[in-house]
This record gives sequence, C-alpha cells and structure tokens, in this order.
Amino acid sequence: MVVSTSTLYDQLIESFGDVKIANPVRAKAMEAFRKNGFPTIKDEYWRFTNLRPFLNDNFVVVNEGLGSLDANEIKACIEEGEIEDLDAYKLVVVNGVLSEEFSNLPQSNTISIRPLAEISEDSTFLDKINNRLDIEKPMNSLAALNTAMFSDGFYIEIAANAILDKPIHVFNIYGYSENVFLQPRNMVVVNKGAQIEIVETYTCAGDKLYFINSVSDLFVDSNGSLTHSIFQNGKNAERVVNHTQVTQQKDSHYANYIYSIPQSAIIRNNLNVELEGSNIETHMYGLYLAGKNQLIDNHSLVDHLFPHCESNQLYKGVMIEGGKAVFNGRIYVHEDAQKTNAYQSNNNMLFSNDSVVHSKPQLEIYADDVKCSHGTTIGQYDAEALFYLQSRGVSEEHARAMLVIAFANDVTSKIPNEALRNHVEEKVSATIAQANVTI
Repeated sequence: MVVSTSTLYDQLIESFGDVKIANPVRAKAMEAFRKNGFPTIKDEYWRFTNLRPFLNDNFVVVNEGLGSLDANEIKACIEEGEIEDLDAYKLVVVNGVLSEEFSNLPQSNTISIRPLAEISEDSTFLDKINNRLDIEKPMNSLAALNTAMFSDGFYIEIAANAILDKPIHVFNIYGYSENVFLQPRNMVVVNKGAQIEIVETYTCAGDKLYFINSVSDLFVDSNGSLTHSIFQNGKNAERVVNHTQVTQQKDSHYANYIYSIPQSAIIRNNLNVELEGSNIETHMYGLYLAGKNQLIDNHSLVDHLFPHCESNQLYKGVMIEGGKAVFNGRIYVHEDAQKTNAYQSNNNMLFSNDSVVHSKPQLEIYADDVKCSHGTTIGQYDAEALFYLQSRGVSEEHARAMLVIAFANDVTSKIPNEALRNHVEEKVSATIAQANVTI
C-alpha cells in the first residue's frame, strides 16, 4: 500500500491506520514516535547527524509488496552483490520481502528461514521485540517507528546444537519506481549450542531515492555462536538507518564486522549488545570510508550486566574527498559485572583537508574489579611513507591504497572468512585509488 500526503511525518502517522494487524506493541511504538518525531540535532546521540536534509524529499511510504523490479533487474542486483569465492547459501530479500524464487536456502530441518510476516503476530515473536530497547527514548524514535510499521523481513532460527555448514549470504536489494521509505525488520535466533555465520550485502537499482529504516533483532542463547558481517556499498541515492539489537546469554559468542564505503549519502549504524550472562565474548569491528558529501555514523552500546565477560571494539575510518564521520561508542559496566574485560578504540585517517570526524568513546564503570580501556586518534596519512613508496617505483594511487590497507589491517585481518576479507580489501583499494586526495 502507498500513501502520499503533505509531509513524511504526516504520511507515516496516517498510514499507520492501514497496517494490516494492529496490536498493543505496535500501538505503543507508534505513540512513542508520534511523541518524539524524527530525531534532531538537539538529541545528544544525534547532534552530529542531521537527518532533516534527507527527509525533505518527497517519499512514498510502502507497507507491503515487492515493488517494481522485474526478474532481470533482480538477477543483475544479485550479480552485483556477489562476493567472489564465497561459498554460501543465498537469501534474497527484495524491498524487505524474502524472495524464495531467487534464494538458495539450506535444506535441513535444523534451520528455519521464512518471511517475518508469517510469525509477526505470534506471542513468542512479540515477546522478543524491543526486549532490551527503550523505544520511548527520543534517540530510538526511528526504531520505534519501525516497530510500529514494519510489514516484513526475514526470520532465521537455528536449532539447538546445530552447526550450519556454510554461511548464509543475505542479498538486501532495493528498487522502486518512486522515491520510497522502507522499513524492513529482521530476526535471527541462535538456540543453545548452535553456530551460524551470516553475511549481508546491499544493492540499489535505478535512480530513485531510498530511505531505509531497518531493525534487526539477534538472540544468541547459551553456548551459541553468531558471526555477523555487513558490507555497505550503496549509491548516493540511498539513505540508511540501521539498528541492530543483540542479546547474548551465558557462555555465548557474537562477532560483528561492518564495512562501509562510498557512495550512500548517509549511513547511521546503531549497534547495541546486551550481555545477559557470565562468560560471554563479544567482538565488534568496523571499517568505514567516507567519500564526497557522505556521512557515516557509527553508534554502539555494550551493556555488561554480569561478571566474567569480555568485549572488544575496534573501528577505523578513512576520510576522503571531504567525507564526514561520527563515532560514538559506549561501554556500560554495571555494579555486578565484576571481572569484566572491555576494550574500545577508534582510529581515523584524513585524506582530505575538508574532512570532518567526530569521535567520542565512552566508559561508564560501576564495578571495581575490571580491566577497561578506550581511546581515539585522528590524523593525516604519513606523507613520508607515501614518498618512500613512490621513490621505490610505486605509483601514487597504489601507494595510497597500500597505506590505507596497512592502516585498516587491524580490522580486516580479524575477518575469519577469507573470501570476504579479500573482497573488502579489494573494494578499499579501488576506492582509494579513485579518490581525489587534496592534502
């Protein structure tokens, strides 16, 4: 269904009445959005990310349907999103709707993959929505909006003690005949002792504007393991707000790898991880390259609630051609979370005189027997190192790429999947080689 009225806010409020099934969870979420509206720079967690310019365009609000892509266009998008040498199952999602026709899913009774719409009104599903996310806070108003109005997405659940033999590659494909505001919702449930790897890529077709407000709920039960990689490589017409909410139980393992390169106009990644048990291990690695007229914003929260847990967070950014980036990482150690090991680092390299970075690592510690550290650096690339490489016969473009690959190695070397690691490094090299360096 498509609704078009005067402003985007008005469209969203009006179209809520057309959501198929109203329920208290959705009603509460819409009331929170109605009260708080879109986040503004008056909110501390959005003060460097002004959404207003990206909301002034005319959008239609889409609650259902695959949109206007034909089979050939979908195949082209799949080809564009392919990762060379990646041996993986294929899960194709078009405008937030799972497409079984183009997917290649595992044939096993130990894993369930289906459209979220099939279970979105089940009590077990509704109990999991916003379990640890306070949607009434203004900073989370877009997550509240998604809760109120999502219509579909994908649902993955792996049975207890099952180990998937290879990754699931999720192709997130967007294409529509008009400027569109989309709100997919995804959920992954990893039951006790299970192991799974998920790789997500994004592709946009056509020349229309896309505002994608997505939320993913991830649950990792005791002794479970989830490896989650996200590769963001969109078009300038794409605006992305992506909220990932992770809940971990005792003895579980979660690793998040996120890579953002030009050209999406704006990318806002919110990653919240709740450690709800002892002996939990969490790893968060990010690499972002912000190009001309591009804003990449990474906000994270690691919430240590129990003792004997470890979290590691390392994000690195490269600013080129006037790009802008924001990093705000928060580690919260509760009073009962003794013997916590928590580390956070954000490092940035400037390749342009007019680039901007706002970095704010944060620690809040209420326990007295912990090992925690955080820090940030911002600086230009080493001109002497560039000169040295050129004096040895290396071209300037190749030398710049080598410096960035070396800078990013602390992040890329952590990618356990070799095919994905090679893919990221190749994309980074190509981006830097094409950059217009102004220092």
